[in-house]
Amino acid sequence: MKTIDSGQVHAIDKQRFVKTLTRFLILTTAAATFAPSYGNRTGFESRNSIFAAAQEGVLRLPEISALSNPKISGTKLDNRVRLAACPGPLLAEPANRSFRGGRLTMKVSCETQISWSIYVPVTVTSDITVVKVNRSLARGSILNERDLQEMIVRRAPGHLPIINHIEEAIGTALKRPLREGTELQHSMLEAPVVIKRGEQTVIEAGNDQFMVRMTGKALQDGAIGEQIRVQNIASKRTIQGEVQANGSVAVLQW
Repeated sequence: MKTIDSGQVHAIDKQRFVKTLTRFLILTTAAATFAPSYGNRTGFESRNSIFAAAQEGVLRLPEISALSNPKISGTKLDNRVRLAACPGPLLAEPANRSFRGGRLTMKVSCETQISWSIYVPVTVTSDITVVKVNRSLARGSILNERDLQEMIVRRAPGHLPIINHIEEAIGTALKRPLREGTELQHSMLEAPVVIKRGEQTVIEAGNDQFMVRMTGKALQDGAIGEQIRVQNIASKRTIQGEVQANGSVAVLQW
């Protein structure tokens, strides 16, 4: 029977330990080499990359790219959201085309061997040129340059059409009284009345070669371009014509 002293036992144990450690390191390295790579160390898609994809998708929309200096902000995603890191690029598209008050929901998706999607609400603001009245004005007031001021504000786009330049409003009349500082919208304005009911006017009939003018009386208010009824004072005949900028009424058929 062969006898092994204590020194040999320690040497054998040491060799076994070295072999075991070496085998463990080889397996660990192999696992690290062939483990799927998701683009970050945690294996989860970062909330920042999800929002960045949503932001890029919003800026590609034609109605957004047409805005002046658009900015995208969003609510923070829930910290509990855990989505596997996407091996490919994230895709973003609007969940619907409703765009009111600057609010929009984007669907961000991973469409590779890993598949998931998440809805990201965002808010859009931009630089908007507005026109405000710089003093309180009564209904029917005809606007001139002194009544108006043009400025740039940053806010979410509204769904109502607004006046963007002073030139659009000059010469129009207010449909209702406005307080100082009110932003003008198209719905607040109308063509000014140039002929009032009961006023005397000139009735014009004819063509480029022959024109007849007679005195008439307006039977209703009229703005430029409107068709109103007028009465020929001499014949008492009632006819209809188009109000002209000079306050006359043009009759096409006499």
